Amino acid sequence: MKKIFIGGIAAVSVVSALVLAGCANRKEATVGTPGNPLVVALSPEHAPAGTREPLVFLKNYLSARTGMTVELKTAASSLDIIDMLGSDKADVAFMTTEEYLVAREQYRVQAALQVNRRGAETKYDGVILVKAAGGPKDAAGLAGKKFAFSDPYSISGYFLPSVFLKKAGVKVTPVFAGSHKAALAALLDGSADAAATYADAAKGRPELRVLAVTGTVPNEPVVVRRSLLPEKRQAIEAALAALPGTPEGRKALSAVADITGFSPVSEAPYRALQETILAAGKSVYDLLPEGWQMRQLNEPYMP
Repeated sequence: MKKIFIGGIAAVSVVSALVLAGCANRKEATVGTPGNPLVVALSPEHAPAGTREPLVFLKNYLSARTGMTVELKTAASSLDIIDMLGSDKADVAFMTTEEYLVAREQYRVQAALQVNRRGAETKYDGVILVKAAGGPKDAAGLAGKKFAFSDPYSISGYFLPSVFLKKAGVKVTPVFAGSHKAALAALLDGSADAAATYADAAKGRPELRVLAVTGTVPNEPVVVRRSLLPEKRQAIEAALAALPGTPEGRKALSAVADITGFSPVSEAPYRALQETILAAGKSVYDLLPEGWQMRQLNEPYMP
């Protein structure tokens, strides 16, 4: 969905037209045929950098394995991939945990499989890192220090550490680095005294120390729109589950956000994360740029 900065009835009409047009163009019984391909969408965070070769492989693999015609598309933004699911323009999506929480709230999309990383890991810890030599010793030592967050919409890079600091009664000088990698770089080059990131970022770096674990985040799920026919959902799930079984499949998955495989998914960790967000006085819409605008514009047309 494009960023919309128009008001009142005009904005609502635009969103309504998008939703109704999307729904009118798909016939469920023919999804997966040449005239109505099954569309797999990737968020910008999951799009392979520099080459389309992994996407071509995935398209051909999924088509061959499921017997359906499959088309892969890369979304332009977080709001775009959420809108693609809500307007039936995508059937399956690789999206971030933040995007999934909003899409589930907005369109009742369903988790099909959970992404694995580093073998069979399905979750990761958010941490606060400091330098091992001379860095703050505890939460109180962070007071007034320059603190590198990744961006204002990251769960482990902003939300969880913000909750941790609030509970500790500590105020820091925030520095929004723009990404986990940039936040870590700011800590390493001395332009920040601490950085919020994920635990694996400290592995193999004896010069860094974990000051605190801020919380556990579930890896993102592969998502399906709720009206996709069960047999087509099952076919895509089986194909994805078998994908890591070949060197070519592992290589393609590695290019898609360092994925190593898939596990059966449970909604429990996502519900727990959402409860943490609500307990902090926030909403899932706070996790995305213009998330609240999406809700305000679309809400009248959601079932």
